[in-house]
Amino acid sequence: MNGFLIIDKKAGMSSYDVIRRLKRLDRFKKIGYIGTLDRNATGILPVALNEGVKLIPFLENVEKAYRAKFLLGLSTDTFDIEGKVTSEAYVGEFDKGLIESVLNGFKGKIVQRIPVYSSKKVNRKPLYKWARQGVDVEPPEKQVEIFAIELLGYRHPYVELEVTCSKGTYIRALANDFGTKLGCGATLYSLKRTRHGEFTEDMGIDIDYFKFQQDLVSYLLSLENVLQSIREIVVETALERFLKNGMPIPLAGNSKEWKNGESARLVSKQGALIGIGSADLVSRTIKIKRLINN
Repeated sequence: MNGFLIIDKKAGMSSYDVIRRLKRLDRFKKIGYIGTLDRNATGILPVALNEGVKLIPFLENVEKAYRAKFLLGLSTDTFDIEGKVTSEAYVGEFDKGLIESVLNGFKGKIVQRIPVYSSKKVNRKPLYKWARQGVDVEPPEKQVEIFAIELLGYRHPYVELEVTCSKGTYIRALANDFGTKLGCGATLYSLKRTRHGEFTEDMGIDIDYFKFQQDLVSYLLSLENVLQSIREIVVETALERFLKNGMPIPLAGNSKEWKNGESARLVSKQGALIGIGSADLVSRTIKIKRLINN
């Protein structure tokens, strides 16, 4: 059972709770999710099964899309509605044009301070553990990119928006920063991830659908159906053993059509995924990066 399950995570479950539920149905050799969702966030959580885990590094650094609701006039220590209130203020209704203007100011590359209540490790311990122990640790900053941000609706004191962003973006930190710029404070009220790279909202399956092992098979996305944006190379049968022994194979086609280090999906004549390769223009070969054991 090699492939992916695209779970539509419910609020109240941690990302690892999803893994625990699936493990009750099968003794997987390997299992892992891509892109942690906070307990109260919902939406797309791709789960890799067995050989699918080997493809996680190629599916992590991708664009993500979210629908979010911010609550104005309230700030919390976790930057979301579940946290301890740190400031609260009554604010009158804002001009919609001002809301849009402030949101648009976040487009492009921005620097975020990682929330204190997060799993980011500082001195080999997650920040949230330091916070719960009452130890004051300066959270690090990181650069992320907001590719698109759109106001979907504003019914005071709630602001609904859609965000497309890079890996590692904290939407709750965005809510907090938005409130700071608006001058009234804000916190994340609700969040749904609608896209993780090539995995979209319409692909999500409620975890309650999985009652038996056979249900996993029914909704399994095969290894051959992911990473469709990567160039596909059909490998001659005689060359398969070279890849399986860790040896390179000749670069397919004109080398001018390739970029050095470019990834390629290597498939057999029968259409099975052999692995992910990387183009080496110096030796004019494709070297195996991840070998799939079918």
